[in-house]
Amino acid sequence: MSYLETSPFTSRHADHFASESIFALISLILMAGGLLFMFLILLGGVTNHNPVNQFYFLEVNTAGIPTGPHPIARWTYWNLCPVGSNGRNNCGDVHPAFPLDPPSHRNFDTTRGIPKQFIGTGKYFYMTRFMFAFMLIALFFAVCSFFTGMLALCSRIGSYLSGLLGLIALFFQTINASLMR
Repeated sequence: MSYLETSPFTSRHADHFASESIFALISLILMAGGLLFMFLILLGGVTNHNPVNQFYFLEVNTAGIPTGPHPIARWTYWNLCPVGSNGRNNCGDVHPAFPLDPPSHRNFDTTRGIPKQFIGTGKYFYMTRFMFAFMLIALFFAVCSFFTGMLALCSRIGSYLSGLLGLIALFFQTINASLMR
C-alpha cells in the first residue's frame, strides 16, 4: 500500500472539501446580495442622488390631505418624501427613525383626510421607530455573518459561526418585516 492510499488527504477528501467551498461561496454571494438590498432600503431617503432616491418602504396618495405633499408621498427610514416630477424621492432634511404618524406635526399636522386607524393612536409611531432599530441590529449581524462567512471557505468553525450570525440577522430582519406589514 502506498503513502497516497493511506493518507487522510486522498482525492475523496479533496472532492468533499471542494464541494463545501462551493457551497460557502454561493452562501457568500447570496449574503452579499441580501446585504446590498438591506443597505439600499436603509439608505433610501438619505440623499436625493441616484440610486438611493428610488427606494422607500411605503407610498401613499396624499391628494385628500390638505397639508400633504401632492399627489404622492413616500416614507423612508429617514423622512417623508414627496415624489418629484422624475418619479423619484425628493427628500429634505433627514431624521433617523422617522415615524409613520400622519396626524402629528412630524408628518401632516392635520386629521383631515387621514384614515381613522391613525387618529388617536401611537401604534404606528412606535412600530416605525422599532423597525429602524431592528433593521440596524439585523444589518450588524448580517455584516458579521458575511465577514465570518469568508472563514467558511477554509474552516468549519467559520461556517458554524457565520450560520449562527446569519440566523440571528434573520431573526431581527423577520421582526423588522413583521412590523413593516
